[in-house]
Amino acid sequence: MTKQSSPSIEALRQRWNNRYQDGPTPWDTGITPPEVVDFGRAVAATGRTLDLGCGTGTNVHYLARLGLTAVGVELAGPALVRAHVRRAQVDAEVRARMAFVQADVSTLPFHGLDAAYILDIGCFHAVHPDRRDAYAAQVTGNLAPGGYYQLYAFDRITDTRDGDLDQGWRGLRPGEVEQRFTPALRIVELIEGAGDRAPSRWYLLQHPA
Repeated sequence: MTKQSSPSIEALRQRWNNRYQDGPTPWDTGITPPEVVDFGRAVAATGRTLDLGCGTGTNVHYLARLGLTAVGVELAGPALVRAHVRRAQVDAEVRARMAFVQADVSTLPFHGLDAAYILDIGCFHAVHPDRRDAYAAQVTGNLAPGGYYQLYAFDRITDTRDGDLDQGWRGLRPGEVEQRFTPALRIVELIEGAGDRAPSRWYLLQHPA
């Protein structure tokens, strides 16, 4: 079987631009998942947070309202336009704790952010395998000692063609999270998800203090 090469960043940007412009965007529910809400209640995180693949900013808003400084990273320009419009509509105190950056998640324009919490809902499993180690390095390099990384991802499925790019590599192989992130991070919780297209899981990892 011929290995499929990684799409260019520009091709990916155009693809996600098209999705946010023309739809559908079933992931853009406008609701912070209960798993994130429950984690926020259980762990009194302070300081910086990072949302990778933030879309239109739903979870950045939620984290900022908790009193955290929240940075959202997104590749699609139309999604960020909506995120900035929503940011302008909140009160000044919350707005000051929110920021958005347009970037590819495997090549972030910052390092050593010392984030207390990094969130990824459905982004890592859509990163091409060639870029996943680089993505993992971005997470570990920006997570503070003792900080948490919470990931929601689909398992690998055989037929995931989606739009103009063949997404046959989308999803995570068994043990891939452990392979990519440990021993730099340790897995502290694994919860079966309720994905409707494929088996899915919530992972919670922690940077050793």
